[in-house]
Amino acid sequence: MRSDPSTILTTSVLISAFVSVVDTYTTYEFGEDCKYLTEYLDEDDKIYVEYNGKNVHGSCNTFQFKGESDDYLDEYKVCLTPVYFTDPDCDVSVNIKSSYFSGTEHTINCYKNKDEKYCGSQDKTFYIEFKSRSLLMSNAKFKFLVTATKVYDFFNDESDSDHNAALIGGIVGGVIFGLILITSLTGIFCWCVCRRKPSQGRVLSPVQGTTPAVQPTTQQQTLGVTPTQPTSFQWSAPPPSYNNVMETSTTK
Repeated sequence: MRSDPSTILTTSVLISAFVSVVDTYTTYEFGEDCKYLTEYLDEDDKIYVEYNGKNVHGSCNTFQFKGESDDYLDEYKVCLTPVYFTDPDCDVSVNIKSSYFSGTEHTINCYKNKDEKYCGSQDKTFYIEFKSRSLLMSNAKFKFLVTATKVYDFFNDESDSDHNAALIGGIVGGVIFGLILITSLTGIFCWCVCRRKPSQGRVLSPVQGTTPAVQPTTQQQTLGVTPTQPTSFQWSAPPPSYNNVMETSTTK
């Protein structure tokens, strides 16, 4: 029996399309991957988190996710759906938290919540924390599907249309007020600068009718300054004659 070439081609295309879709899924494994940054996903993303019995280091026991899209004003919540969870020795547990240091909001272990879907808080980060009672390899295995669901659409949510309009109006009003404030401050600064320019380089003349103050003589002496006065040129007197000197001596 010969196969129809068109049927074979169609089947090949379908298989290729299926494989390409499957390959777009991201999988993180405890004990294999160590991820410190938050993974962002939207409604079209699907991420798997699994564990296959490997030893998990304490610094790599948490994966964190947050819903986000191109419309950053939209809000999401992240959900976790168990695909399977087997732990015959009850060695491991999975804790869901909204921050690294917050308390546990949801726990999955061999006793509870093995088949229940759980969604985190709106617009909050979704932390998946692995805990084990044993430091060695475990017989436990699990696989979870992580998705994001949009719970608030900023532009299409009619119930919050008034809130959206008020928010947009507040943003526009704030921008306009900021521009007016900057323009006003610039004008005041320029006015002050222009007003001060004419006074630069002006020489102040003394007021008529006033005489410069003269420092008192006593103050000059106190300061150790001796006033000097100009003297005219004078010829010195000639020395006395010999006869005058002798007469003066005889008289005495």
